[in-house]
Amino acid sequence: MTVKAGALVTIRHYSMLNVFKSTVISANGARVEVRLPKECQKAVFLGGDPLVVAYVNDDNARIAGARISEYRKTEEVLVYIEDDPGEVVKMRSYDRYPVSLYADYRVVEEQGRKKCFALIKDISEYGVLVYSNESHFKGLRLALDIYLTRDILSLTAEIVRKEEHEGYYEYGLKIRHSGPVAFNHIKNYVKKSQNELLPQLTK
Repeated sequence: MTVKAGALVTIRHYSMLNVFKSTVISANGARVEVRLPKECQKAVFLGGDPLVVAYVNDDNARIAGARISEYRKTEEVLVYIEDDPGEVVKMRSYDRYPVSLYADYRVVEEQGRKKCFALIKDISEYGVLVYSNESHFKGLRLALDIYLTRDILSLTAEIVRKEEHEGYYEYGLKIRHSGPVAFNHIKNYVKKSQNELLPQLTK
């Protein structure tokens, strides 16, 4: 299922407190170009940033992950590439929910424990996919503070997969749960996020 020109898309980006609605200008396969609303004028959109997009096509609602391909500020146009669902399923041990969140983290095993910056691409009760400019070894543990809409989720996760891309690293992390608090926090956030994205399409 792909979105069509003229459709309404609800988008979440980590720089915005709330989701926002955009109209599709053009769609060519996974590449989608949308017109941004006025509330996005002061937002910062960077190439490669993770997005969550939601839309209805043929009466079927879809929530998907995406990445920013291009941002033309003067034209108020954002271009994104929707994730290939086949690739997402193939690389995950558990079902993941797409997100666009900011996080700070420290490497548990490093002396001094420098604070680093990361973007959260997707999350489940057991794992997280993050983007970072820092290079780390597999097996290291990261102490993460993930900034949700109005809350902070703190957890520790181990690097189980690493991929190097142009300008950044992609890490697959396995969450090390010490109790039910983080587990329940993730489930509640995912449910709340879904409820925020989909109803917007009918308003």
